Amino acid sequence: MGALRGLEAFFNPRSIAVLGVSRHPDKIGRVIFDRLLNNKRMGILRAELYPVNPELRELYGQPVYASLSEIGGYVDLVVIALPAPYVPRAVLEAGKNGAKAAIVVSGGFSEVGNDPLTESLKEAIRQAGIRVLGPNTVGVFDPYTGVNTFFTKDVKPFSDGRVAQSFIFPGRGSIVVISQSGALAHYILESLAERGVGVRAVACVGNQIDINISELLSYFTGDRLASVVAIYIEGVVEGRELLNKLLELRRSGKYVVVLKAGRTPAGRRAAYTHTASMVGEWEVYAGALKQVGAVVVDNVKELADVSLALSLQRPPKGRRLAILTNAGGFSVMVSDLAQANGLEITSLPSEYIGRLERLKSEGKIPLVSVTSNPIDLSGSADSAAFEEAYRIVSEAGVFDIHLLMPFHVPPLMDESVVARLANIARSSNATVVGCDGGNTEWSIAMRTLMINNGIPAYREVEDAIKVLTLISRVYNPSKQSFPSFEIRANKASKPIRRPVLLELMEKYGIPVAIEEVVYGEVEAVEAAERIGYPVAMKIASEKIAHKTDVGGVLVGVAGRHQVVESFRKLAWVAERLGVRDDGIAVQQMVSGLELIVGSKIDEVFGPVVTVGLGGILTEVVRDFITFIAPVGEDEVGEMLRSLRLARLLEGFRGLPPVNKERLREIIASFSRIAFENPSITQIEINPLMVCGEKIAAVDVRGWQSEA
Repeated sequence: MGALRGLEAFFNPRSIAVLGVSRHPDKIGRVIFDRLLNNKRMGILRAELYPVNPELRELYGQPVYASLSEIGGYVDLVVIALPAPYVPRAVLEAGKNGAKAAIVVSGGFSEVGNDPLTESLKEAIRQAGIRVLGPNTVGVFDPYTGVNTFFTKDVKPFSDGRVAQSFIFPGRGSIVVISQSGALAHYILESLAERGVGVRAVACVGNQIDINISELLSYFTGDRLASVVAIYIEGVVEGRELLNKLLELRRSGKYVVVLKAGRTPAGRRAAYTHTASMVGEWEVYAGALKQVGAVVVDNVKELADVSLALSLQRPPKGRRLAILTNAGGFSVMVSDLAQANGLEITSLPSEYIGRLERLKSEGKIPLVSVTSNPIDLSGSADSAAFEEAYRIVSEAGVFDIHLLMPFHVPPLMDESVVARLANIARSSNATVVGCDGGNTEWSIAMRTLMINNGIPAYREVEDAIKVLTLISRVYNPSKQSFPSFEIRANKASKPIRRPVLLELMEKYGIPVAIEEVVYGEVEAVEAAERIGYPVAMKIASEKIAHKTDVGGVLVGVAGRHQVVESFRKLAWVAERLGVRDDGIAVQQMVSGLELIVGSKIDEVFGPVVTVGLGGILTEVVRDFITFIAPVGEDEVGEMLRSLRLARLLEGFRGLPPVNKERLREIIASFSRIAFENPSITQIEINPLMVCGEKIAAVDVRGWQSEA
């Protein structure tokens, strides 16, 4: 197992010792011990259980051990709930007594600025030779083995003596939860429990002093009970390692749902290009996670909703949605929501509409039923009518998604509708999701029945559509792994000279608009006539990052007189900016759709590549996506499909469709530049003009670290 040494001991230990068991029932060590003891009495936990406290000799009529050495045998897992200063010594003792793993619940380390104690703990781990989860963690919860080190109490008293439920643990399921926050993990668990969804296991990494998220991902990749891994991430050190573990998870057939905190751009790197100014930490994470096939969500509710859907259903093959309901108002609202989110309300074929109409004439569905999609059976439909109608919709075979909304409120509707619909859904090739609104006992029962029958169900139609929108965009990555890249320390950057940039473009097979740099009016005219009118003229200096902003670009220059006039204007601007000696560029005019293709070095993931709508409005429109570089041509295809401008590539307003095969080839080649030339910190083509078969870089800028 190599790097996975000892991880089995966290989830399926043969024996557990709890250090810090107290007389007081509300102390953390005591709460953890009591929960483990209760699980053992119920027959869920099979591991031997040992309380440890040198000041306590007995608890519940059983001995309490003064130290691990007093137990007299090896302990697989040690749970440490001691004041922070005592933790390093406890880890050393655990190692001496043969423990394989330790969960350090205690806080008070680097999260509060106590770096010296953190270093002491690292050294203790090294000497002890054991694996450690934490510190500052709630640890693990495994409903299959009974290991549960969460110190939240199930019930708590109010100040007036009343006792109320404080927390709900979910039962057994197939969802793994990995979190950098114990508080968020609790919220995620309760959100799943509220939906009647079970979990495979939960692990909170805390400060990740030893065990990190990537190792846990590897551990659960081979777990046959797991189908979905839900992750809460705050920050990552080894970005490419994490992505490679996520790729392994996806290749094993598991789905990944990620909630990433900290979305405000860090702004730690100077932004010399549009790419660098647009693409902050969040944009890189969002693109990287999409690249490995993860679903990125915005909040805990979405994390639970999407995890529920993927634990019961596979992502849809397409976006064609069928809606079956008994509530006309909701059918209209859902249609609007679906189409606004990119789902397609396609028509039911006439043959199947005819079959529904025959059901009306036979009295099997209400006469007032609407038989086009969305299909509204009205409030007078009973469970049998729903079954008859759904069978026809399913047999049509033209829909990728079935949204079933048999609201329970009408008098004729009963709970048997769920089993009737579920039997049909199981043989369907579609992704099936249900909805029943409200929070009454009937509402909850209907949703629970759907979930128990394999249909993820939601209280709000907005939630159902959001989930369907997210899972309909799941990307199946073909990439096998991300090559390693050594990220260099930040150094001052300097502009890359234009001849070098043009050599790079030629080397990587990227066509560039013809241009000449001139220093006088006569030269400018001669260059323009060689290139052919009309031309574009611009300040040639690489020192000016955004030339348009300073009046340094003129386009559509036609004729000798305009060339001379334009040269004088640009020369004046260049003089004012102190770059007159760098000359004026005369360039071939290229028309078409303007794209931006840029690359920069991210501090976590290394080289990244960005593709989006280019031109002067790049940062205003903000239609772009970022992947980790280098990318393959199929990945470029996914990037282009993700853009709002994607349809423009098919041709618009007289412009021919873009040669997307050639475009993918060019962008994939560009993505290798920063990866293969580590001194380059930023490089960008803006715009990359595309029009039919013609693709050309109009402006190229780059920056590299100084030696």
